[in-house]
Amino acid sequence: MGYLPDIPRILTSAGLLTAALVVGGSLPPMADTPTASAAPSGNIVTFGGSFTSNPDQVRNTFRGAGGELGEWARDYPATAGCLQAPNNWPRKLAHATGRHVDDWSCTAQTSGSLVGRVDHAIRSGAVHNDSTVVISTGLNDFGSFGAVDNQNLALFDPPAVARDFTANMRTVADRILSHAPDAHIVMTGSLPTVDRANTTFCALNVVPDFPLGAPVPVLRDVENWNRDNQRSAAAEMGADFVEIMDCARGHDTCAPDQARYVAGIIDTTTPDYNMAFHPSDAGSQYVANTVAGRL
Repeated sequence: MGYLPDIPRILTSAGLLTAALVVGGSLPPMADTPTASAAPSGNIVTFGGSFTSNPDQVRNTFRGAGGELGEWARDYPATAGCLQAPNNWPRKLAHATGRHVDDWSCTAQTSGSLVGRVDHAIRSGAVHNDSTVVISTGLNDFGSFGAVDNQNLALFDPPAVARDFTANMRTVADRILSHAPDAHIVMTGSLPTVDRANTTFCALNVVPDFPLGAPVPVLRDVENWNRDNQRSAAAEMGADFVEIMDCARGHDTCAPDQARYVAGIIDTTTPDYNMAFHPSDAGSQYVANTVAGRL
């Protein structure tokens, strides 16, 4: 039974990851758009890919199946067709801040697909003048989904990824602020997956506190490029940027079991993770606490 995460196929070229990617459900049109002042709530609205939504991988794989299997897979928290873990960082953020969180994260989200997702959230009435909109996206822009959504060469053309990411995020900010001029926009970074010093990615974690992997320099490059893109776009948008990666050093896939914030691909030792190559419960808690400290 294969699982198809939404992380870019960066590792395929390194021979470590051959899984294809899953696209989240389609977004049905909404009828009317409430005005921004209709229901002010001081809520938080979150957007991001599967590092944010982080659903159970088995349910996410079979959510489109028919019959009882599909019914079981869909019996899970979701927003507009996208499954979301009950312990993902947006829900932990709600607990940390005491504020209501409308989670619009979705597996396979790119900056291109984010535009439609934001429009959908606005039409549904989630975004208000006193909302804080927290966006965590960018890694998928370097993979196959980004190539399709943004019509560029993705990993093979990082300058084009940066250009299209900035343009998409500018559009996102315009959509949010034209509807809710006083909304506060925040962009967050991503958890590191590789050892920052030697670029090792530990895909195999089956022996307690003995992660196994190999150097994958391109993955560290992508993480750095993505952070640069996020910082630059946040500055253009007038948004706050929350650094995640640097302060989480030592908690990547090669960290000791209890300190590991991102699971490997074949992993029996990382505690409490929902999807292979995705945040552990501790990783989601770290992101929630870090973001909460900046709101």
